[in-house]
Amino acid sequence: MTSRNYLLKSIIGNMRRNLWLTILIFLALFAAGPVQALVSLDAAKHTSAPYPNGFTLESYLQWTLWSNISLTNSLTIILVVICAALAAFAGFFYLYSQEKTDFYHSLPLKREKLFAIQYCSGLLTFLCPYLLSVLITLGVGGVYGALNSRIFIAAGLQVLFAVIYFLAVYGAGILAVLLTGNLFAGILGFMALMAYGPILYLTFTKLNYRFFDTLVAETAGELGALFSPVTAYLQASNFYGSDRSATLYLVYGILLAALLLGADLLVYHRRPSESFHKTIAFKKLEPVIKVCGLPPVILLIAMFFSGQMYAGFFWLVAGSLILTLIFSAIYDFLCTMDIRSALKPRVSTGVILAGLILILGGYRMDIAGVDRYLPREDQIASMSVYFGSINGQFGYPEEAGDTSLSAFLREKKVEDFQDIYALAQKGVEYYEAVGPYDQQNSIETGDHQVQVSCYIAYHLKSGRDVYRMYNLPETDELVENIGKIYDNWEYRRDVLPTSYIDPENIQGIYTSSFLETGKPLDLSQNSADTLLKTYKGELENLTFLQSTEEKVVGYMELQERTREDQSYYWANDYISYYVPVYESFEKTRNLLEKMGNPMPNEVSWEEVESIRLSRYISTDETDLYQEKVFQEQGELEKILEQITFTEGRFTVGSPVNYDVSVEIQWKDQEKAPVALYLMEDDSLTDIIDQVKEQNTD
Repeated sequence: MTSRNYLLKSIIGNMRRNLWLTILIFLALFAAGPVQALVSLDAAKHTSAPYPNGFTLESYLQWTLWSNISLTNSLTIILVVICAALAAFAGFFYLYSQEKTDFYHSLPLKREKLFAIQYCSGLLTFLCPYLLSVLITLGVGGVYGALNSRIFIAAGLQVLFAVIYFLAVYGAGILAVLLTGNLFAGILGFMALMAYGPILYLTFTKLNYRFFDTLVAETAGELGALFSPVTAYLQASNFYGSDRSATLYLVYGILLAALLLGADLLVYHRRPSESFHKTIAFKKLEPVIKVCGLPPVILLIAMFFSGQMYAGFFWLVAGSLILTLIFSAIYDFLCTMDIRSALKPRVSTGVILAGLILILGGYRMDIAGVDRYLPREDQIASMSVYFGSINGQFGYPEEAGDTSLSAFLREKKVEDFQDIYALAQKGVEYYEAVGPYDQQNSIETGDHQVQVSCYIAYHLKSGRDVYRMYNLPETDELVENIGKIYDNWEYRRDVLPTSYIDPENIQGIYTSSFLETGKPLDLSQNSADTLLKTYKGELENLTFLQSTEEKVVGYMELQERTREDQSYYWANDYISYYVPVYESFEKTRNLLEKMGNPMPNEVSWEEVESIRLSRYISTDETDLYQEKVFQEQGELEKILEQITFTEGRFTVGSPVNYDVSVEIQWKDQEKAPVALYLMEDDSLTDIIDQVKEQNTD
């Protein structure tokens, strides 16, 4: 009992000595909580109707308070991190003083109890003012009538995450103090602990995408956020309020806080009392920290500068070697405070140089076979593929709040994947034949053969997903291969917009045809269902070959209501999908005509005043604009026979000339000009040649 009272009195005594910190934390949190909420709620209360996103005054006030008191408040996150660092350094700052260290360690207390006193004091120094600021914020919300059950849930979650991540950052700050012997080194150590994980992950990913052409950058994932409590806390904030769960980051924060607490206890128990005069408290750790800490920073800086040079790899190696010598000397000087000693060759410097040579050499030679990766068919459970020239023509809804390429490939799996596997084989063989290629130039025109980008995912039976990207020349063989993949119902069923557009959520339909653009469709819910079901059948029965041969005579813009999630105060919102109508879609076109929005498959030359064909060419040497206006009947008829829309059209294997734009001027001056493209064939050769002969600077 006496021991407990002594511990409690010691904690209270520490808090009194650090009263300045308690007051400072309270003022900062008071500004970020109650003051910010008061200003925001008062502004919301005096906002005149109509309110944003269709809110009522009550829901607008509730949303405003929720934004201030929930996990999404980024200012609170920043302050939690800063407060944790201040509490760690204030509580254990005595370790940097010989007199204070001797005094504390002479007390009749075990080191574990002494640590517990300092640890709990720092926690309460933050927790008391923080909880008080949250209560005051709720009181402000109550005055404005903005409280409800969801507000209390949001506030509780904010407190839970704030306390957990305070403990995680607090533990890292204490560890930085315990491993160093002065304030400057402690601050550097804390910054290193917070940044080392993200820097290590960033260096790893940058090296991968610097040396490997077939990796897919969009599938890097969120693993990097787990390398630091700060980035994990921020990622949890981003996920909260969306469809994605932040539970992973809650568990991560708890485990990290517990792990750091255990590490702090172990290091505090072993830390020599005379460490106050050293840069690093443990002599044996100096080379370990150097060998582990410097290479990622060196590689990252070297990659940045070498990326500006033409001989990239040479400068990468040279920069890495020079930076190793410079950074090693700086590090050794900070540890010894002796410039002569810092300039002497050390084994640790040699280890870093050898490691960098092995890393860069291994990446250069691709010893892991990343770009040649092709698993056996019996190792694969399913595959998925994304073509920018096909899938990129449609807009896809979010998958659990994720719009990334990896989400698409993860969801659209095909178990009958032989044709996709054959495509992957072509990709690996072509890469081995031509060598590295620039991922940014996935589509080339001019004198070069058009390249098709194929993003492929191998979903292995082991549970691992592997993503690759290949550039392939658009040959007849490739187009045929892609056609087989598209005509596989298992693939086409999921990638066409008819698989994810729900007619019940369609709030409006606008049509564009050769005659007019953006005309609203007057429809009831039943007629919308009939139209979309008819369109669904015709689009899903369209083969890949038909899609390359037929004109797109118009398109429909479908406005779909997304969602209304009152948990996060989202109001109704809309997303638009643009879907093509091909000339063979006779049933769909008949329904549109009956509903007052016809989509004819041709335009009479008699309605046209003129047609302007134009093309713009930009090269390293010059920019050239070419155009010609056609008015002769024969020329107009030839052009009008080949006009097409491009919205929703597949570009691979397409005969559309995307270099030439078509603008129709009507005899009826009230009709707006229509922008189209041409399905080029031999009948248009002389007309295109006439355009090319017209040069305009």
